[in-house]
Amino acid sequence: MARLAADSGVAVGSLRYVGVDIGGARNTWVCTLEGESGCLTLREMPRALTITDILRYAEAQAVVAVAIDAPLTWAPREDDGWRSSDRQLQDHLPKECRRWVRSQNSLMAVPLRGQHLAEYLSPLVGTVIETHPRACLYFANSGTHQCVLHYKPSGTPACLHQLWQVWTDQFSIAAPTPGEGLTDRAIDALVCATVAYLYLQARTASLDYS
Repeated sequence: MARLAADSGVAVGSLRYVGVDIGGARNTWVCTLEGESGCLTLREMPRALTITDILRYAEAQAVVAVAIDAPLTWAPREDDGWRSSDRQLQDHLPKECRRWVRSQNSLMAVPLRGQHLAEYLSPLVGTVIETHPRACLYFANSGTHQCVLHYKPSGTPACLHQLWQVWTDQFSIAAPTPGEGLTDRAIDALVCATVAYLYLQARTASLDYS
């Protein structure tokens, strides 16, 4: 990846990783991280953007990976909306958390918006993946399980700030302390952006050692 970036004239330090928490037209949240020398910096605080705004950003910036919180695949045989990957994720979660994983049929427009965004991004960004930020939060740190259980749909400010602080500390993300307006969607977008970075780093490492 470093060689590819150098060949394209883009400085490695300017590579950006974007996380998207898909919602409605005015409730889709985006977070951008910048990677440099193994460290991550929050480029912009998570904010609500339209699909058009996200595409314009990807065109204008050196975005190398995007992780989207929405189902991005569909198989014709899965008429009930449940993918095998969804059921496997449920199997890894405790019983009280399995409701976090929902069928595509129950998510209304979210899968369609996510799939359209992924399709539009594919000519602009080399890596576009799906992730599940709440499950990532749960698996990443057992000390925050209670907050992960209750931060949606409207967690307490203390709970939201704890999740933000623990996540940024755990993954060495240089980020300011958010204000009182921190939301669960902002946290999900942050997690998605981090997963985009981690996925690409893992892929690069596997190519280096193959």
